[in-house]
Amino acid sequence: MSAAKARPAAPLKTVDAATRTRRLVIRGVLLALYLGLMVLMIFTGRRHTILIDNKDTTDGSYEAINGMEVSIDRQEPSEYWPGDRDKAIVQGQRHTIKVSVFDDGTEVAKSFTVPLWTDIVIISVPKMLKGIEPWVEPFTMAQQIEEAQSQPALEGMSYQSDGPAAPAAGEPGAPQPPSP
Repeated sequence: MSAAKARPAAPLKTVDAATRTRRLVIRGVLLALYLGLMVLMIFTGRRHTILIDNKDTTDGSYEAINGMEVSIDRQEPSEYWPGDRDKAIVQGQRHTIKVSVFDDGTEVAKSFTVPLWTDIVIISVPKMLKGIEPWVEPFTMAQQIEEAQSQPALEGMSYQSDGPAAPAAGEPGAPQPPSP
């Protein structure tokens, strides 16, 4: 019974050498196209955070700029004063920063490249304007914590929290004064 239901084996299809070569070339071109598209997406599609810093240094090698307007690529410009730090979210590797100083009217435009696998970079605008290299550096939180702890603390200021702040008088949850 099993022999009656068994189907005869299908004859093997033979493919000539030209067809095999053509298929191999098409597969190779498609693979190269996919790989090229992946590389293109990595370079142009990756987002980066750029921190724009206007702070002076403790060693006095440069001072913060007293008022400036900064824009990255074609984003809306932002004003910065001494001690300010803000961020810009950009896409791609190559960018242009434009700085306009309020005091003397100086305008500077420079191009820079964000390293491929770096998510956050910090641009020190005072260093850039003074010509001190590197003015674009990778940013790490560990580095910032170390710098904050190495600076002398202000009088009465600590790095530890005393808990949540108490609500002000008159706000819900504030202690009520005793009634007479």
